[in-house]
This record gives sequence, C-alpha cells and structure tokens, in this order.
Amino acid sequence: MKPTKTCDKCNRQITTNNFNKHYNSCDGILKEKQIKDEWKQENGLYKCPQCKKEYKKTGIATHIWRMHGTGINHNPNKTYKEGRYAWNKGLTKENDERVKKFGNTYSHNISLGITTPSFKGKHHTKITKEQIGDKLSRNNKGGRSRWYEVTNPSGIKFKVQGTWELAFVQVLNILDDNWIKPGVGNKEHTYEWINKKGEKHFYTPDFYSPKLKKYFEVKGYWWGEDKLKMEYVLTQHFLNLEIIQKKELKSYLTLVSSIFILEI
Repeated sequence: MKPTKTCDKCNRQITTNNFNKHYNSCDGILKEKQIKDEWKQENGLYKCPQCKKEYKKTGIATHIWRMHGTGINHNPNKTYKEGRYAWNKGLTKENDERVKKFGNTYSHNISLGITTPSFKGKHHTKITKEQIGDKLSRNNKGGRSRWYEVTNPSGIKFKVQGTWELAFVQVLNILDDNWIKPGVGNKEHTYEWINKKGEKHFYTPDFYSPKLKKYFEVKGYWWGEDKLKMEYVLTQHFLNLEIIQKKELKSYLTLVSSIFILEI
C-alpha cells in the first residue's frame, strides 16, 4: 500500500507522490462535505443529501463538489452529466488564441515530419466499419431536433420533428388534405424487416398520403446504416415510398411557392 498524508484542508488521505499537487489546488470544499455513513442506502449506493441522487462511494464526493460546491462548470440547474464540458467547448481558432496556436503548431509539426497523425495510413476493417455503423444506428434516437405541432387541412393534429419535416408539411397540405404522420408502432403503417444477421426490426415512414397511396420519408441526415436499412425495407416490402432529401425538398417547396402565387 502506498504511503499517504492527510490534507489539513479537506481531511483526505493523499498519496505522498501526489500530495503537493493536491494541496496546491485543494479548496477545502470536501472538508465540510465528508461522506457520511447515513447517506448509504440498502442498495449500497450513497444518496446525495441535497438532490437525493444516488452514486457509488467513489463518486458521491465528486458529485457534491461539482453540483453543490465550487466544482468546475458548476451549474445547479443542470444535471451532473449535462454539466460536464470540455475546457475548450465552443472555442475555435477564430475566437480563441490558444486553440489557434495549438492548431498552427500541430499543422507545422506535421509538415516538418515531427508529428505524425495517429491514424495516418491506417484504415478501419470491414468488420470495424460494420460495428461502428451498428452502434451509430442503435444510439440514434432521432437526433436532437425540436418537435412542432401541426394541423392538416382536415383538422387533425400531429407532431413533426425538425424543420425539414415542418417544411414538408406545406407540401403535404397541397398534395392531400388527409395526410397523416403515422406514430411509431402504428400497426397499419409499420413494417417488419430483417437485417443480414436475421434480426427483426420495425420501420414506420414519416408521412402517408391516402389520396396518393404513398409514403414519404424525410431524411436530413443518414445515420449509421440507415441507407442499408432502407434497402432492406424496400426490398422486403416494395413500398410506394419517396425519400425526401435536400434536393427534393427544395423542388417541392419551389412548386408550392409557385402554386401559392397563382392562387393569389
């Protein structure tokens, strides 16, 4: 066991080789926030006396320091996870001299051969690419787009996600008064598909037009293996589906604008 010394600021036991570094930066906040036995729950976790969140013994002190003390980026209105930011978050070479200097130095050293990019000359294997794609697809929860409430010409309300879907509603309002946005899991408009591993999945298109008997999928971005997923869906079900990307959306909106002008 490594030898330790007691910090008289926070009463913690610090290993001797780290003591000076700790002592110089210690603000003593843990001195009045020592871990107490009564915080321990039956499940073995420690409950924060202020916000009642539970943590392991190794994390409760850090939580209190960050969220209820003088921790870095302390903001009592944010959760612990949301409050953890990199020191350079939002900084670029255009607005921060440190970032600019580092970037210039790094580029200069690469040009002279002093520094070699860690991934230079390397490539992901096919298996690695598939694993990355699978992970991106699993973690994609629809992005962070804002939700908007809209009403079709028949008076039925729906929620659409993101400005692209919101813009396409203008098109649908002209194409079909009774268009709908099927909810996830809608039995009538949800289709089962199977991937190359034999795993079962389900797909629900973004919009459906009863008049045209046609589906629309608005894709601002392709996440992970979404393109491959659409190939599986369309191969296994032969749906009458149109994928709306930037080019198609612009064309439709131009058409809508011209129709609107003619009507005026």
